[in-house]
Amino acid sequence: MTLLDRAAVRADRGAAGIGRQMARADRRTTSAGAVLPEVVLGGRYRLGAQLGGGSEAYVNEAWDLLSDKPVAVKIFRSTDSMDNAPFRRELEIHGRLRHKNIVRVLDSGNMEGDKTVGSQESRNFVVMELVDGKDLRGFLQENPASPEQTAAWMTDIARALAHVHRRGIVHNDIKPGNILIDFASDPGLGVAKLADFGIALNGRHAAPNSSSGTPHYLSPEEVCGGTSTTASDIYSLGLVALECLTGTKAFPGPPLESMVARTLGEPRIPGTVRRRWSMVLHAMTDPDPAGRPSASHAVGMLRRLNW
Repeated sequence: MTLLDRAAVRADRGAAGIGRQMARADRRTTSAGAVLPEVVLGGRYRLGAQLGGGSEAYVNEAWDLLSDKPVAVKIFRSTDSMDNAPFRRELEIHGRLRHKNIVRVLDSGNMEGDKTVGSQESRNFVVMELVDGKDLRGFLQENPASPEQTAAWMTDIARALAHVHRRGIVHNDIKPGNILIDFASDPGLGVAKLADFGIALNGRHAAPNSSSGTPHYLSPEEVCGGTSTTASDIYSLGLVALECLTGTKAFPGPPLESMVARTLGEPRIPGTVRRRWSMVLHAMTDPDPAGRPSASHAVGMLRRLNW
């Protein structure tokens, strides 16, 4: 199966709902609506409402009984101890990162099989900060972002990328669903935070066999089967910025059609986009990876847009 084939059938994983976007619940229910006893992971984290999920994991809001604060718990679907690569990536890559624009990993553990959740099998879990806001995908479903919001949020994510790139890490899945907007930290523009390092790459972790990024945000080199690099992250961020400004994907349509279009030319930037923005977007989405700015350079370019 080629990269085009794999990406075409790949589900939109998203940040799996690490933002607080659903009503809280202190009890779990079955699909039939029966109330189940509360579940406490590791004797510490009392599970609440499920916030979201993807192909590899689902996320619940939880209450940390020790710190008396809300958290997000990402529970991995795999029950095979030999197939826990996403969990290891999250711990070994994401778990070591400390940056104000990256969702912070707080703890990890193993959820032993529990009859109350309908399973006798154990699953790994990671505990993260619960962002008081929502992901960028949800925000854009309501309306495009303003140029000021876009510049501020993209600067935040470029800063996060500069931090991870200096450590030899490629996020490999930059998209609106993996960007959380924290309005508690900044009630004005909000603070953008990068999430979900489930398919991130570094010297110890190669690209997963089953997936490589999300189809609508892949760089041209990735579409053609090339290796994901730091420049690929910048290209994807450029597509996200353009979507923020226009309210639509740069390469819309079915995944396969979207990816093929990326190999034929640059994204079209409408005339309604200011010239200064257009210059930055053209640089970030240069078809040649060598022509794109580094994450640190992108921070400077994006910051100047709000001056």
